[in-house]
Amino acid sequence: MFKGKKQKTIVTSLIVGISLTLTACEWAEDLLDEVSDSTSSTGYYQFVNLVPQSPIIEFLVDDQSIAELAFGDASTIESVAKDSYDLGFNQILPNSSNDEFTSNDGVSVSNDIISTYIIYGDTDVPSSLTLTTDISELFDEDFDENYDAIIQFIHLSNSAFDIDVYWLNEGEDLLNKVADHTLSYENSSDEVEIQSGIYKLVLTESGTDNIIASSDSITVSTGDAQIFALTNYLTAGSDDPVYSIINIETDSARELTNEAQAAKIRFSHGISAPDYSDIFLDIYLTDPDIDNEANLIANTLEFGALSNLVDIEIENVDTSDTRSFYIMDSIKEEKIDTFSVDLQPSSRMLILTSGDTSSSITVNDYEEELRIIDTHAKVLISHSIDDIKSDAIDVLIINDGSNPDTYSAQIELSYMGNADYELESGDYDVYIYNASTGELIIETSLRGIEKGEVVNLIATDYTYGGTPYQLHTYYNE
Repeated sequence: MFKGKKQKTIVTSLIVGISLTLTACEWAEDLLDEVSDSTSSTGYYQFVNLVPQSPIIEFLVDDQSIAELAFGDASTIESVAKDSYDLGFNQILPNSSNDEFTSNDGVSVSNDIISTYIIYGDTDVPSSLTLTTDISELFDEDFDENYDAIIQFIHLSNSAFDIDVYWLNEGEDLLNKVADHTLSYENSSDEVEIQSGIYKLVLTESGTDNIIASSDSITVSTGDAQIFALTNYLTAGSDDPVYSIINIETDSARELTNEAQAAKIRFSHGISAPDYSDIFLDIYLTDPDIDNEANLIANTLEFGALSNLVDIEIENVDTSDTRSFYIMDSIKEEKIDTFSVDLQPSSRMLILTSGDTSSSITVNDYEEELRIIDTHAKVLISHSIDDIKSDAIDVLIINDGSNPDTYSAQIELSYMGNADYELESGDYDVYIYNASTGELIIETSLRGIEKGEVVNLIATDYTYGGTPYQLHTYYNE
């Protein structure tokens, strides 16, 4: 619930940037008429979800639903009458909605003011912050129009100390640069008037050159008003917070690529025949005078298992790094396969392997959604059954003891495909069918699923190929 929720209002004067951006919206003509009318009694509001471990949150205004926002999402600015509005919030859970997740909070809308209401912080007791933006001087003949856009910065990462903000030209580094702003937690900068162009944002731990987050090639167009919020969230399988820059615009928000963070990668061993495999990065060296351990990133990985996450620093952050990997039979010390993967900064990749050493090997990589959700669990399901690679599989997950004949599968996966599925705490039965024939090929159970868990389910052949097929369960800790 929003019990004891903290609220903060920050008044700014983001005048021309937001106003001109709004001209691209469908209701822009009405907005311009209202702003130019001195008797206007209209204002505007927008809502942003920056609660990092939250589920989707439904925003209600005067008991009417206006948006369902996942973490990092924002609603479109809406024109409303000058007034105070009561707010409510529901957490959207997999099997229900938490209707008690409400508060007596509100937002006030003033004449020719845009109120951007942001929730952030703890999942159960979030804080709120309102940015108010004055657009009343948009058509003032004396208004200074020597700039094209306005930007602003907010520090909402509870894992970071004070931060220094550097706003640079595209491709620049920090050499001989002085910070534009220093921000403590829950504080924002004043508005910054800039020319349109392509820029780079760097955030460091204040007083140091330790870069927390960085994103290059940020396009700012004429008429833009952009807000950059630093936040962080936790992912399964790692103790390190993921620092994220959320770019809030007048009709949406998006997470920028954090070029300061390494890529994280792990592997599943689904290749029949070798009981154990080794994974080497870039090259497998046979010279006895060279230590192969420097390149070994997964050692004696058992069939059906997942390796630990490995950090890989990205050198070419603009176009990604292409890295080569070698799969070796741990027992025979023979190379099984070689493949390459394009890695982006801050990505979290799972390399899914399948096949048989006597025939062919298949490798697929995809980015895993490992963000922890405090209110419920998440399963990440993969199909790497080589024996039926021409067929998709249907996956049915139901409460323990339920009759599977009365339900339809929630997920269909093609070979080497993957999907996420969210579920609440409890006990579940899992049924997997051949989508082409309807044949039940795997039946298993998940017991004691708890809030905040992220569980991988990987369907494979038998250890030595073919049936009986297996579903490997991996609890990320």
